[in-house]
Amino acid sequence: MDQGYPEFGYYLNQTGRPMTYSCSWPVYQIYDGMQPNWTSIIGTCNLWRNWDDIQDSWDSVQRIIDYYGDNQDDIVPNAGPGHWNDPDMLIIGNFGLSYEQSKSQMAMWAIFAAPLIMSNDLRAIGSEYKNILQNTAVIAVNQDPLGIQGRRIYKENGIEIWTRPIIPVDQDNYSSYAIAIASRREDGTPYAVSMTLEELGLTYAGGYTVTDLFDDINYGVVKPGDTVTVDVNPSGVVL
Repeated sequence: MDQGYPEFGYYLNQTGRPMTYSCSWPVYQIYDGMQPNWTSIIGTCNLWRNWDDIQDSWDSVQRIIDYYGDNQDDIVPNAGPGHWNDPDMLIIGNFGLSYEQSKSQMAMWAIFAAPLIMSNDLRAIGSEYKNILQNTAVIAVNQDPLGIQGRRIYKENGIEIWTRPIIPVDQDNYSSYAIAIASRREDGTPYAVSMTLEELGLTYAGGYTVTDLFDDINYGVVKPGDTVTVDVNPSGVVL
């Protein structure tokens, strides 16, 4: 694989046609206990699989999210403009995910800077799922030109918080952020999550304009020490 993938990529480029080169190179090596040559992979492939195939189920989506969180120190540094970790396809609009779970996958794939490749039947997709897939604000987070993959910074009581630096960046290098508050809870009622922006690592004294990207709620300018409370639905997300 260390020889074949770069060689195949070389011949693809010789065609002179614009292409996206998707590789399963690292996942097979990881399964065999090998250490992938990430320098070569990053220099060869536009995206690569590094874990299990997704199935049409919430359990499968959760296991992928867990893998990306538990291994983020190894995974995140490899992502950047033109070369991406690929957690596999979006299954939104199929049979396995509820509406809330579909929003969760879309939000987390945006935080991951993951390729957005749909695996569904466009002839039969419901309008509510189409709206998730066509949410331009969430897509903009996914496509952010900084190309920085997000990280899990909190995991407790069935709640996870993930942050991803995005544009605009202040002249003093204070970044804007996408923040996903995701619920694994199944207790049948929304769960209130309270936090200050400072606790999330957002310290710009001038404050941040905070917007809910799914419900299009503008919270106005929030200072680092201000407390924000959001209600997260079971197996849902606030982005």
